[in-house]
Amino acid sequence: MRPFSAGKGFTLLEVLIAVAITAMIGVASTQLLSNVIDSKRASEVRSEQLVSLQRFNMVVSRDLEQFINRSIRDQYGDTQASLLLDSGDFPIEFTRAGWRNSPVSSDPRAELQRVAYRLEPIDSEVCEPALQRLQSWGVAEPEHDCLVRYFWTALDRASDSVPQPQVVLEQLEQLEIDLLVQQERKAGEGQSAEISGRDWYSAWPALQNSNEEERPLAIRWRLTLPALGDIERQWLLAWGPDS
Repeated sequence: MRPFSAGKGFTLLEVLIAVAITAMIGVASTQLLSNVIDSKRASEVRSEQLVSLQRFNMVVSRDLEQFINRSIRDQYGDTQASLLLDSGDFPIEFTRAGWRNSPVSSDPRAELQRVAYRLEPIDSEVCEPALQRLQSWGVAEPEHDCLVRYFWTALDRASDSVPQPQVVLEQLEQLEIDLLVQQERKAGEGQSAEISGRDWYSAWPALQNSNEEERPLAIRWRLTLPALGDIERQWLLAWGPDS
């Protein structure tokens, strides 16, 4: 007979080492997966922010590129200039063309439109769509303001005219708008006007000089966004005679 031999197996130390290695692999895998998920989420949020910025650029460009020098009458019957900059209830308000009618409409409206832009608190009712969007991005307690575009259904307003709001940018820290204005000395009959200078204005209409005429050439928007920093955009203005 063969002598009895004890069965071979793992010692307690070997089992503990195997368990420790398995645990380390599991922890590392969990952290790696968590990092991948966080990176994917951050990429999606940044993509959504860029989409919002593109939407802002498209909407504002569409409005300003179709600016028209047409004054209006407000709800009190007073005449308001075609462009108001820091001169009323809104930081900027102006008239634009190109508001298309439906081809099948039986009651066509004016193709000119009065629009305005203003920052509103993120917790206000008008910013509710922006708040929901930010929370879907994982921003639990949003700060700063949202940028809202307002438009009126009639160019010359009635006493009960109320602007319709549209959120165009979810989160904005600061907005500055300036107007590049060219000064021209008035010329006599048969003579061309002489350019005397160009300056950036932060308010419009400006005080008129009896010897000079002022004509806006371009408008500049400076934005500060929480995630993307400072952004500047400029648009040329087609400033013709007031219609």
